[in-house]
Amino acid sequence: MAVLHLETVTPLFLGGADPRGEPELRAASFRGALRFWLRALLGGMIGDKNLDALRQAEATVFGSTDSGASPVVMRVAGNVQQGPYRPLLHNSQKSFTFSGIKPSETFSLELIPRRPYTSVSQIVLFTTALWFLLGGVGKRSRRGFGTLRLQKAEDFPPFTPEDYQNAAKFQMALDQVITKAQTEAQTLTSILKIATDVPGTPPAFPILHPDHTRILFCKHQLATWEEAMKNFWDLLRSEKYRDDRVFGFTGGAGRQASPLHLRVVKIGSKYHLLMTAFRSRFASSPPNWRKLENFLKDCAQSWQGTWIMRGNTSW
Repeated sequence: MAVLHLETVTPLFLGGADPRGEPELRAASFRGALRFWLRALLGGMIGDKNLDALRQAEATVFGSTDSGASPVVMRVAGNVQQGPYRPLLHNSQKSFTFSGIKPSETFSLELIPRRPYTSVSQIVLFTTALWFLLGGVGKRSRRGFGTLRLQKAEDFPPFTPEDYQNAAKFQMALDQVITKAQTEAQTLTSILKIATDVPGTPPAFPILHPDHTRILFCKHQLATWEEAMKNFWDLLRSEKYRDDRVFGFTGGAGRQASPLHLRVVKIGSKYHLLMTAFRSRFASSPPNWRKLENFLKDCAQSWQGTWIMRGNTSW
């Protein structure tokens, strides 16, 4: 059994049975987030054409209605404090708030093997590390809310709290987690005798692949999580990028989730920006992917960015 003690870095808007009620720590929300990152990881090996094989691999790891219960049980527990936070920090005209779990609150996430299994698989462990390092949970998680930090861990080899000692150590550990997670995905597809394939351009869904993923870690230190998010939003809402549909949209054209995932990483007492961008198929007409790539390049120039993943294919 692996036990992760996680700390909230930014407010966590995690709805319960009542979406407008108080935030709740629910295992279902965390399972959903892990499935997203597992699908992205497996898609980088299997591609985006053989969806039956992809579903088979997912079911092996997290179960399905056809294959049965997941080999791993997830439990979330913690006594956390809540407060009102503005989800649209960049817009001073919109002052409404959501009730969110406060920064610096802690809770535990347990990964327990379901009988007859005696241990949690490596791919589950590394998918979990990918999730809390690159992703988040809850509303507005693609814009930096719901960011988590590993405070303490038991039987969790992919990542340790000591990896937050400094930016260089964090960068190295993140690179190792991604590489090892890809190796575990490749091992799973080999065991299941699933052929690897090259994804389409762009892929049908977000996948973790150097040609279709950009991961940028910024070494520049910021004093607070609010300052980190303000820096990000000031650039995103600048005249050069404001309201460009490549960053996602809602309204008359429908809804398209943003392909850009922002994390606010806490290293020591300082904060850093970490961004993951997935190039994948839009439901409507294709956006200008070059605009997103240029945004990331501007982030790299502004905040001492270093590329964790960036293929040779230009967007």
